[in-house]
Amino acid sequence: MGDHLSAGDGGDPQYVPRNGAGRARAMIKIYHVPNSRSQRVVWLMEELGEDYALEKFGIPVPDSFLKVNPLGSVPTIEDTDAQTPIVMFESLAILQYLTGRRLVAGEAKAAGLTTGPMPDPAAYAEHLQFLHFGEADLATPIGTIFRTRIFTGEQSNATIQDQLGQLKKRIAYLDDHLADGRDYVTGARFTIADISIGYAFLLAEFTKCEAVLPGHVVAYWQRLQARPAYQRAQEA
Repeated sequence: MGDHLSAGDGGDPQYVPRNGAGRARAMIKIYHVPNSRSQRVVWLMEELGEDYALEKFGIPVPDSFLKVNPLGSVPTIEDTDAQTPIVMFESLAILQYLTGRRLVAGEAKAAGLTTGPMPDPAAYAEHLQFLHFGEADLATPIGTIFRTRIFTGEQSNATIQDQLGQLKKRIAYLDDHLADGRDYVTGARFTIADISIGYAFLLAEFTKCEAVLPGHVVAYWQRLQARPAYQRAQEA
């Protein structure tokens, strides 16, 4: 999923080379609104340690951005390193694309951040499930709570209480899953599934829903925040 934002003046976009300021052109260009779902993509590129370009703007997005993505949603990326230049949106699709393409190319860093369907289909299934859990089961209800509060001016109503109830149930499931002492959601190895879930926690803090996070989940979130790549992405 991506964040759908209205267009407007928005000011001049900021174009910032990352990890390789001397390059004439970065391979991946990320259109980025801080604290939106584009944070996931910036975090991934920092984990990969690759050069990328960042075009950063606020809300409303500039009208010029609609020429790249008529939906006006972030994240959006341009991959000019592909045989045919590619424009993508939807944050989880981008995470899968960027790591999957590198996995096929045999890049060791990407192999550590994702899981392919072979040789262990069960591990692949778990990886995909938690990759999408971060958006569908966590970020979606948190986003509904946030928008309801913005549009109604109410801190609590029937919709908010319903979504909080759903969120608490899903967080409790995650807490039980982490109770075996694993460092990350699929085991000892950090993957893009953790990036997906980590953004949901960031959104929870922004929405003031972090009080629903129980002990194992809090410790897990602290581990994610301690990663240098996460910290660099937050500064981007």
